[in-house]
Amino acid sequence: MIIFTYRNYNGNSKALAEKCLKQLYGRDIYISYFGDGKPYVVDENLFISISHTYKDIVIAISDKAVGVDIEYKKSRHYQSIADNMLKKDIIDIDEFYREWTKYEAEFKHGGDNGIFAYFDVFADTQMTVYSEDTIYKFIPMETFIK
Repeated sequence: MIIFTYRNYNGNSKALAEKCLKQLYGRDIYISYFGDGKPYVVDENLFISISHTYKDIVIAISDKAVGVDIEYKKSRHYQSIADNMLKKDIIDIDEFYREWTKYEAEFKHGGDNGIFAYFDVFADTQMTVYSEDTIYKFIPMETFIK
């Protein structure tokens, strides 16, 4: 699985994801969206998941289903969100963001046959990946985007 990362991006995430695909495969590959808003790679046996928080973005591309979520860690009343959405008690803000990104990544994956992996790709964020693909290669997009 390739995970592209970019800090301080303020453009179109679909166009950026298509640039990542072109960087990987050397040709134009297109992304579209299902009715529920989930992205998919057109006419290829690839899976993609895109997540952004503020101006930070991550794009996961794999040959297996994948869900990725990244959240900026900010102060908030997390227990009420955890009670309503996660249906569990949370000890602290770090556990909240770990559980929230886990929830989102699994939802984006759309299945129940994955493994969770947690990363701190940026100092003030929490990122979670859910997939059967457990080999990760991180590529900062700044290496090919001007």
